[in-house]
Amino acid sequence: MDVSGVQPAARSIVRQLAQVYVAHLGTDLVSLVVHGSAVKGGFIPGSSDVDVVAFVDPASLTPGGELPLERALGLHRDLARIDPAPFRYLQGRINPSREEFSVGFIPGTYHVVAGSPDVPLATGAELLGAAKTSLAALDPAARWDKISHALLDSGEGRLDRQVRYLCTDVWPVMYHVACIYVGDGLVAWQRTKPEVAALLGDDPVIGPPLTRWMEMVHRHYGEGEMVDTALATIQAGVDFIEIAAQWARGRP
Repeated sequence: MDVSGVQPAARSIVRQLAQVYVAHLGTDLVSLVVHGSAVKGGFIPGSSDVDVVAFVDPASLTPGGELPLERALGLHRDLARIDPAPFRYLQGRINPSREEFSVGFIPGTYHVVAGSPDVPLATGAELLGAAKTSLAALDPAARWDKISHALLDSGEGRLDRQVRYLCTDVWPVMYHVACIYVGDGLVAWQRTKPEVAALLGDDPVIGPPLTRWMEMVHRHYGEGEMVDTALATIQAGVDFIEIAAQWARGRP
């Protein structure tokens, strides 16, 4: 297991995670790749995940491209013994082949923990094109309708899940805006979340709502995920995405 390229706070977690994947996948494992903030830094304690992709022999998967259930049950049993703190949780993905991987990894944001170092890489042009396409298709109203509906439920951590889901919307939008802002997808995605927020902070349109979002995310997870901070964080995320959509439409 090589965890030298992983952030110090994540090394023990990634080492344990890799041991589980290697034990359960055996010779079917081709490459195990950790990516995101566990590698490049800038993770938000209590919020950020440890993201891993396992490239495996396609013959070891079901027709739907997943691990057979019996194997997944055993793998999860061992993963559940790993304490992800200070990260939120472990997020895994199985991929049957490099050729079918949707978007390649970005240099400086991934690390091969086990197996072959030959993994697909993204180009700046691909990331910039994806940013333009994603922002052009951004429909804040549809997402807000789902949140409004979800806010009618309460209990069992449902409000906190809405904050988590919103994070998965906001962070990609922030990076897509940064791609267009700097004109280079690699440069944008190689930055940490705080670095991107600082980069866009001077923009009179994007800067204020993004700064507010960052403040509320840190406050929410830093203060123990209270109802008031959850609702304020949702409002901040809504505001940022709406401004980002307007900003993108105003670009040439």
